[in-house]
Amino acid sequence: MQRISTIIATFFIVSLGLVGCSNPVDTSANNIPLRPDAVDDAADVSATTAGCDCMKVGDMYRFTTLQLTSVDGNPDFAVIPVLNSLWQSDIDTFELNFIVRVSKVSADSVDVVVTNGARVGDTKKPCMLPATAATLTFPRVGCALNDSAPGEMNVYSGSQQHTKNCGYLDAKTMAPAPAIGVDHSIPIRGAVLKATASADCSTIDNGIVVAGSFSKDALFRLCTCQTLPGQTSDVCVTPDPAYKDTTSTPPGACDGCGTGWQSLGGLLSAFAGDAGLQYGCKSDTGGPSVCLTATFSAKKLDPAVWLPSDCSAAN
Repeated sequence: MQRISTIIATFFIVSLGLVGCSNPVDTSANNIPLRPDAVDDAADVSATTAGCDCMKVGDMYRFTTLQLTSVDGNPDFAVIPVLNSLWQSDIDTFELNFIVRVSKVSADSVDVVVTNGARVGDTKKPCMLPATAATLTFPRVGCALNDSAPGEMNVYSGSQQHTKNCGYLDAKTMAPAPAIGVDHSIPIRGAVLKATASADCSTIDNGIVVAGSFSKDALFRLCTCQTLPGQTSDVCVTPDPAYKDTTSTPPGACDGCGTGWQSLGGLLSAFAGDAGLQYGCKSDTGGPSVCLTATFSAKKLDPAVWLPSDCSAAN
């Protein structure tokens, strides 16, 4: 886990040189055109036009980094360093797991299924949560995986027994809110990703979440357990289906969670300061959404060592 406009694009120069043999030397100034649609070298994966025949159906990768570059259209949004530190810690401790499986490969496209994993004790071998799975389709030019068709991603963190996010439509039926989609997961919608696979297909590099958003409706229906970097979700209170929230803004935001939970919407609004959230993106239904952009990288999993299984099989 609607659209997000990338805000990290920069211009770079493409030089044209003319070489002569017996012709007179042209001493006039060179005309050096600019590419206004270009992005930073690290992100310009369209230049990678060959290779990666090693990519095959069934290959699996796990995110090794995920770093926000803007929130609500603002690269200096105060919450960014806080979340980036927490997310990297969660990735390193296997609290936050994005498992990418190649599901279809052709000469000009690649389909992947992105599934969240749940931490399993201290094994460093998360199991997969099938309900979080979402497919992304990338146009492919060699190793370059260019802008995917808009899709979705879900962000689940923690173990199955102790989650770091909590969200339900109501505490009685425990039915997930339509705006949330998957229990206890942050929904990123309208997600557009791009990246480059290494020549030996061992890593996915220079990844960019070009677009994506988090709807206001979902933002104020989800609550989070605040932890410090390095802390696992074991410190979080287990969601209580009978709990009625009277202290959040709006009241009821953390129904079905408990006293140890805080509204994501309230926290993000506090970081926004006096200006408040701008909601520059739109949800599937046209409602207000918070825009997000990010970078990521991933490493191929070695089937001889370990491949994740569904959490139902892991129990």
